[in-house]
Amino acid sequence: MLNRRQLLRSTLLLSGGLALLAACAPAPSAPSTPGAASAPGGATTPAGASQPTAAAAAASPTRGGTLRVGLSVDVVTLDPHLSGSKFDRQVYHNLYDPLFILDEKLGIQPNLAESYQTPDPQTLLIKLRSGLKFHDGTDLNAEAARFNFDRMANDPKSVRKGEVANIASAEVVDPLTLKLSLKQPDSSLLATLTDRAGMMISPTALGKLGADLGNNATGAGTGPFQFVEWVPDDHVLLKRNDSYWSTSGGPYFDQIRYRPIPDDTVKLQSLQNNEIDVLDYLAPRNVSTAKSDSNLVVIDVPSLAAFWFTLNTTRPPFSDKNLRLALVYGLDVDALVKGVYLGVGVPANGPISPASWAYDDSIKPVARDLNKARQYLAAAGQPNGFSFDFEVVNVPIGIQEGEVVKAQLAEAGITCNVVQIDGARQLSDGNNKTYDMTSYDWSGRPDPDGNTYQFFHTTPGVSLNWSGISNPQLDQLLEQTRQVTDHDQRKQLYSQAIQILTAEAPVVWEIHPVEPKALSPKLQGYTPIPDGMLRFRDAYLKG
Repeated sequence: MLNRRQLLRSTLLLSGGLALLAACAPAPSAPSTPGAASAPGGATTPAGASQPTAAAAAASPTRGGTLRVGLSVDVVTLDPHLSGSKFDRQVYHNLYDPLFILDEKLGIQPNLAESYQTPDPQTLLIKLRSGLKFHDGTDLNAEAARFNFDRMANDPKSVRKGEVANIASAEVVDPLTLKLSLKQPDSSLLATLTDRAGMMISPTALGKLGADLGNNATGAGTGPFQFVEWVPDDHVLLKRNDSYWSTSGGPYFDQIRYRPIPDDTVKLQSLQNNEIDVLDYLAPRNVSTAKSDSNLVVIDVPSLAAFWFTLNTTRPPFSDKNLRLALVYGLDVDALVKGVYLGVGVPANGPISPASWAYDDSIKPVARDLNKARQYLAAAGQPNGFSFDFEVVNVPIGIQEGEVVKAQLAEAGITCNVVQIDGARQLSDGNNKTYDMTSYDWSGRPDPDGNTYQFFHTTPGVSLNWSGISNPQLDQLLEQTRQVTDHDQRKQLYSQAIQILTAEAPVVWEIHPVEPKALSPKLQGYTPIPDGMLRFRDAYLKG
């Protein structure tokens, strides 16, 4: 997942879930998240460049052409139930449709779902739109949706287990109505269903493709574009779905071609040289260059992302809390934010970013203290330090970050061996807990539950708890956050949870990034949704 680039453009979403749900009868749309209007989402457009918004889209969209997208790394898998990479999501949001979507004001709206009801706090009834079909012609009905929820919950390789763990059962009420029975009230569920947990896969395609779905998504989705091919390390190609269910707007492009370009400078140069039309993320070192180029459009999108370093608490050396704390106090996170990210973001105090209503600015980021680091080393019986491996994704900023961390910890007497890996190995090592420390870049979720529960709760089989942290008090707090609907009460619970995490140190909080994007002025009709995903249903190329 979690390529250090992978999530830097992430998400400033909303909160909403079943808390919103509980207030709604059958609804044509879900209400916007409370507090969403105050979430920042600015845009910077150089002189002479047009702003690619929904307003621009109103000016006679042009049908045809191939949109060329630069990705920071290649996709890992085409199966949304098995994916942990944000780059995968960039493709998914054009290939698969979720049950609910985020609007540009960060509200939750029905999508494949036509409406929903919550007859009680532990029941969600989802009414699907009539006539929906997957790309292979299979009907998207309640039975297909039930199949998807069962797969997410029970497939041994599912990365969605944590997101659907509170769903006790999924049952077909009638051909278009799915009933989700919950173990506990869940104020985050609707927000969860705006992303991969809400993306439906054709049961027919899955039966035909099996494990090969990870490489070949032919017929699998319902989105505005269909899968054509994936040539690893070269491109992913989609084509327009001429039978797309929505009759308003696009899709307009004939094709979308995603090209992995790991070198940030080469990626920007490719945009400047008209070799691509949009890039997924503008690296901090290239922001000023791009903003000074009058031939480009640059959009600054604050995000709900949180980047941290995950420590494997299930084995030495980091099964010893004293060694974890020695590492925490040996690092200068403020220097990392300024030196590696060039201030394009702020030091993190936890997994919830300043863009969220649940952010607590009274909790300060841990300041470096080499004396404390040495005290913890001594308490662990390692006064002369210890050695460990730090896995970083082999993209420029990840490599740079690894070297800075290595140099900082050397001053505390800790030996950090930087190991460069790709995203696939990081996912495997994280899920199997065969690492010491790894960078973890989380793109953020509409509800703070998505930044907390699946990473730090003791839920058997939840692969995103890479650290292996297991704390009964923390578990109880995270469970309470799902049952409470009041934002102020939930915020207090999250603050208590963050304080426990800081004391236990299963992770080292690093940065909440800002996510700049750059594109050609020819790209019109693209509306930036602050979850960092590039959605192109209504976009087109001018001229």
